[in-house]
Amino acid sequence: MMTAPMPWESNVKSLFAAAALAALAALPAQAADPFIIGMIAPTTGPIAPVGARQLSAVQWWEQNTNAHGGIKGRQVKVLTCNDEGSPEKAVNCARDLLGQGSILLFNASVTGPIKATMPLVANGPVMLTASPNVLPDASTFVFQTSPSDRDLTQAIADYMKANKLTELGMIAATDASGEVGVASANAVFPKNGIKVDLARIDLRANDASIQLSQVASGKKIVYSNYSGGGAASVIKSYNNLGLEQPLIISYANISDPFIALVKNDLPPRLLGTAIISAVPDLVTDKNERAHLDAFAADYAAWKHDHADSLTLQGLILADIAEAIFTNVADPSNPVAVKNWLETHPVHSVQTEHFAPDNHVGLAPEDIAIVEWKGDRWIKANPVQ
Repeated sequence: MMTAPMPWESNVKSLFAAAALAALAALPAQAADPFIIGMIAPTTGPIAPVGARQLSAVQWWEQNTNAHGGIKGRQVKVLTCNDEGSPEKAVNCARDLLGQGSILLFNASVTGPIKATMPLVANGPVMLTASPNVLPDASTFVFQTSPSDRDLTQAIADYMKANKLTELGMIAATDASGEVGVASANAVFPKNGIKVDLARIDLRANDASIQLSQVASGKKIVYSNYSGGGAASVIKSYNNLGLEQPLIISYANISDPFIALVKNDLPPRLLGTAIISAVPDLVTDKNERAHLDAFAADYAAWKHDHADSLTLQGLILADIAEAIFTNVADPSNPVAVKNWLETHPVHSVQTEHFAPDNHVGLAPEDIAIVEWKGDRWIKANPVQ
């Protein structure tokens, strides 16, 4: 038969409970586990500027975020892996980063390596990439934060039509990115009444004189659809041949390191395709402009370097991660992250809009044709 506890027993239990609580309070606070992001970025090899610039912006965000207390009381931790622009190494990077507990992946590489890693995230986690060439299916966990290559090509076509130009010389590499560029050219230019003379060049070639001689003659504008530092060979050959018409370079080359690489061989006019935030005066939304200006100032103070189009793409990746960690109850749940991205705009230096049927975040209105003038990119002037 059960008996009621004596009063002294209750007092003893209360004393023990109080002592236990006091002991727990005296223990050092345990920090919550960090949010882990894995980042694949080529930091050596011919496309190193593409990865290194994006990585630098993400590292700035990591340090700045943690210095201000993290997100929801948790630090962020960015693990990096150099894929050297190789699909095989990119796959190894992805496996390693996932094995270390990454709940989000950034892929700052180019077309071939990115597509090679996509099967590894078939069931998550979400992977974000700034390449314009991926066009991920909306059923996947991959999200593209740049405009599509086809939209970038259409921007060139619109610029040409505005300047009453109907012929274009074009050089494209023989890699996967080049294949996408050629497909976009074939889909866009003919329907806009533009005739294209095309030559292909190996990504490792150090001279493009033959290809330029084939496509530049009689053209008032030439387009080099070529990613990474290897595109410098096109510009050097352009200079050696004495070509004077404007040269349009690709989206991936709108960066300070690329300009530094070709500064002694710049053509009379160097144009390119870019996100509009590469030219701050084109950003009309006051919140986006304030974010852009603040980042540019902080990044310059931290890195002693200018923010350019590639670093802005890295910032966009970081801003999306911050939005996910802030708003998704369980960021380690890839389905929850995917659903949130598909139903919420993400504000950055340009607002990303994904949808259940569209995993490409920027649209044609987010693109500008830009021109290098003095020491910065401006909105491209007309062809004279």
